[in-house]
Amino acid sequence: MYPDFICIGAQKAGTTWLHHNLRQHPQIWLPPVKELHYLDHKPPSLYKRLFGKPAHLREARLHLKKTLISFPACASLDDLRWALRYSLGRRNDRWYASLFPKLDGRLTGEVCPGYARMTEAQVCELHTKMPDARIIYLLRNPVDRAWSTTVMHFNKPKYGGIEKADDEQILAHVADQRTQRHSDYLSNLAAWEHSYGDNFYVGFFDELQLDPVSFLRGVLDFLGVNSGAGMIPEGVDRKVNKGTVETVPARFRPLLWDLYGEQIAGLHEKYRKAYTEKWLKAGPDGA
Repeated sequence: MYPDFICIGAQKAGTTWLHHNLRQHPQIWLPPVKELHYLDHKPPSLYKRLFGKPAHLREARLHLKKTLISFPACASLDDLRWALRYSLGRRNDRWYASLFPKLDGRLTGEVCPGYARMTEAQVCELHTKMPDARIIYLLRNPVDRAWSTTVMHFNKPKYGGIEKADDEQILAHVADQRTQRHSDYLSNLAAWEHSYGDNFYVGFFDELQLDPVSFLRGVLDFLGVNSGAGMIPEGVDRKVNKGTVETVPARFRPLLWDLYGEQIAGLHEKYRKAYTEKWLKAGPDGA
């Protein structure tokens, strides 16, 4: 069966935190691996599933390896079957649906920030298959989000950290169209709200930072599951997958503002939130 809900992003806006905490809810089932990347990638060949370099394919193989190593002491036969299907199975709609078990009294879902960038045509096609799915979209100041993902990019082993990158490399990544699409919230919102407007939830990263309990309750209420005190996991205020060097250096803020200033103005016009007003007032100086 297809998932009951999907969190589509945004990247570096709290999706790992959300996946971690939703997995602990007794009325929710999430895959053991975050970001399946089925809906936003072309189906890979068997060779690519076995040897492909894309991160989501390497993660699938790594998950299978870990499951095999821990079987049967820690991983069950069902865990092993799931890992084999996930890593080696032929990608198609039947495969994707098979990853989400039918469980009485429990919702199934997926968290995958890449999905926010799907085109309106892709979302419309998805809606024909999953018309009742609920969609969650977490928004973060586009300037801060773009910098956070840039730091994450240069923290890969081949780069050795943002501190070792020169300004030309950093500016090239910031200006990259793929980086910008993650922060093009207005286009992403338009594509998804066109099909899922009645089942669409927008949360703000600022609220997560300020009051994670209230933030999680808002998501649980949207999903229609128990949001009482006993359903909030311990350590909900603990940061998950926190980046480093999160503050945008002053020399990069004007460029980032040129890229996203109009986006922020449009978001404030749409939502009129204290958070969007704060983003707007910060301006190119980050004041």
